[in-house]
Amino acid sequence: MIPNWLRLFALLENVLRLLAVVTLVVGLGASILVWRAQDKIERANGGAEAADPDALLSPLEDRKQLREVELYGGKGVVLMEEAKELLHGKPLAKTIAVVSVVTAAGLLLVTVRRTD
Repeated sequence: MIPNWLRLFALLENVLRLLAVVTLVVGLGASILVWRAQDKIERANGGAEAADPDALLSPLEDRKQLREVELYGGKGVVLMEEAKELLHGKPLAKTIAVVSVVTAAGLLLVTVRRTD
């Protein structure tokens, strides 16, 4: 006869495995959708943003500006500016894919059985 607590752990393992698979599939699907949407936007613009000299530059583009941002705001502000670049367009798709793979791997590692 199997104790109830052992059945509960087996059920929890199965739920975590299912959650890992769902996380992986949904995360990779979302990253593909974001990537394709950004491709459509880039094709529609025809590279107009790259040719626009009046386009706003990031504060991290110029070394002098980077130094001033770091001086007044500290490393945290610089890291936040770098993180902003990861949350738009194709870098966002890459970020979503990496986070979903790492999360799914973490959930699967929790469910690994250890034999004593």
